[in-house]
Amino acid sequence: MFSSIISYMETSNWSPSEEEREVMEAVWMQVKGACEKLKEETNAQDEHIRKMLKELSDRYYA
Repeated sequence: MFSSIISYMETSNWSPSEEEREVMEAVWMQVKGACEKLKEETNAQDEHIRKMLKELSDRYYA
């Protein structure tokens, strides 16, 4: 999934540096861990987590 994110970003005008890629990968691992923990501790399903991440993204970066 992370590679698809990078792939999408490379199609736009912005091309992340190696350092930026490392930062994004570290952040993605934290988000992924938090989502897994949420699924373990609640009845949240993938569709709920996708919706939550989309809402967060839209709220802060739209």
